[in-house]
Amino acid sequence: MTQTAEPTRQPAPGSPAPQPQTTEVPIRCVTIDVEEYFQIEAAHGAIGQANWGDWPSRVRRNMDLLLDLFDRTGCRATFFFLGCVAERHPDLARRCVDMGHEVASHGLMHDRLHRLTPETMRQDVQWSKRLLEDQTGMPVLGYRAPTWSLTRQTSWAVDVLADAGFVYDASVFPVRHPMYGVPDAPDRPFYLEGGAGQSRLLELPPLTWRVMGKKLAVAGGGYFRLLPLSLMKRGLNQAAAEGRPAILYFHPWEFDPDMPKMPLNMTGRMRTYTGLRSAADKLEQIIRDFDSGSEASVTGWLPIGEHLDRFKTMAKQTGGFTLLRQAAA
Repeated sequence: MTQTAEPTRQPAPGSPAPQPQTTEVPIRCVTIDVEEYFQIEAAHGAIGQANWGDWPSRVRRNMDLLLDLFDRTGCRATFFFLGCVAERHPDLARRCVDMGHEVASHGLMHDRLHRLTPETMRQDVQWSKRLLEDQTGMPVLGYRAPTWSLTRQTSWAVDVLADAGFVYDASVFPVRHPMYGVPDAPDRPFYLEGGAGQSRLLELPPLTWRVMGKKLAVAGGGYFRLLPLSLMKRGLNQAAAEGRPAILYFHPWEFDPDMPKMPLNMTGRMRTYTGLRSAADKLEQIIRDFDSGSEASVTGWLPIGEHLDRFKTMAKQTGGFTLLRQAAA
């Protein structure tokens, strides 16, 4: 019997171009922004830095929980440490490294870049980077800005990070959000170009799920706790099908249902306290459902630093991107 070839399906108007198929196994990374609950952006203005000492530290309890979860699931993660947390708990960063994880920088005091200048940021990242390297005996290669605050308004930070010796940045969220985001940034590794045209930094955006031409945030944080877990799974599956990495992010306080109640507004309370009790079980489910133990040819969950060669290859294919583009729009 003669078989008729199936016609080639063309993408719908406005949909992204088909991505090349890849035989390489998908990259999936868990990242943790190591900070105290009272240092979150939702508490800024309600709990000042001068009052942080009035609130009990919970980060060690929550790090114990995460490190135990990762140990029993075989997940190795990247921990973006605040310098002030590492200074108060000087054994935590070294403990992460001893357990096979990567330590990177989240800055010093969880100040959004909008509240810093190039000079104060330079002091911030140099101090925190040096502290973490002294504590771990390992080079600190990566940085993530507090609250995804590397945006068009703070494009000057690219040069500061490159000058400080960082190899990669993980601060640009390619979505639209009132407080952060660069919607037209690529959803896969790319090279972020500095304002002077000389600095170039490997940029690793968090996971998004593209639906009807729009990129939706499904990588973690409040999206993970407030939304159905199926959305994150769809994002993970889509990224694997398209050959782009899936970088997830979480915070230690998100796994603490006994976290003290802070004087937040209604929106802040909802975003901060919803879903804490189920978060650990949901994270373990994600790790196990997308782990290397399945029949699918996938890697285990590994730190960002162990994939840098592949990330650089992907970034060369994607090309460069500057936050100065369309700045006046």
